[in-house]
Amino acid sequence: MRKKICTVGAVCALIVTACGKAGGPVTTTGEGGANAGQQPSGRLMVESVDSQVITVSSRETVKVVPDQAQIIFAVTTQNEDAAQCQSENKEKLNQLVETLKSLGIQETSIQTSGFDLNPRYDWDRNGEIIGYEATTQVTVADIQLDEAGTIMEKSVESGVNQIQSVSFLSSNYDESYQEALKLAVDQAQEKAQALADASGCTLGRPVHITEYTANDSYRYNSQKMMSRGYGAAEDTAMAGIGAVMPGEIEVEASISVDFAIQ
Repeated sequence: MRKKICTVGAVCALIVTACGKAGGPVTTTGEGGANAGQQPSGRLMVESVDSQVITVSSRETVKVVPDQAQIIFAVTTQNEDAAQCQSENKEKLNQLVETLKSLGIQETSIQTSGFDLNPRYDWDRNGEIIGYEATTQVTVADIQLDEAGTIMEKSVESGVNQIQSVSFLSSNYDESYQEALKLAVDQAQEKAQALADASGCTLGRPVHITEYTANDSYRYNSQKMMSRGYGAAEDTAMAGIGAVMPGEIEVEASISVDFAIQ
């Protein structure tokens, strides 16, 4: 069940408030103010009814329960010899891949997303190299939520010594985003009507709508490996983890609408 939460932005701008005679000049003269005794300094010409608009911004959020997970593992090994260090790392990595495949993860959902081989220094010996450390990062996608806990447990048992992040994604992101867009438009209409009523104008139709870039980090796409993690779990002692609790994720739409006024 989804919850709808309205987080409408408070910023509204009344671009033109000349709701009088369209096309007529509006002349301002100072009396008793800074411009008192001076000639009118300028005039505002309203070219047409189409140039009279109220601009409002609106932001709406729809909450949805995620149904997919992505986990970024890392395998780290150390050895005095660089080649041996890399060989041991490769062996542990192969064990991880075999474990994942035995748990039903397809090879297309397993991606080597990073590899480092660096020397280790003993700074008490003037920076002498005392060995090497190899780290391979593996991103695993397309994980059903009810399987995430088991996959983490078995991966640690197979030799994984880092779980760098766990991301929760929704395969219904697009539908939720479209719902948030509709709610944002409705809210913009209500705000514009309130402004028009307060300023004695007649609200017309929307003449321009701007959709701002959405944060689609929670969007699940089976054809694309995601690399950004949320809800990171950096503790290496992950064995014994219980059920994964994803909570809810927020799908947000933000727009700006220009409404014609008369």
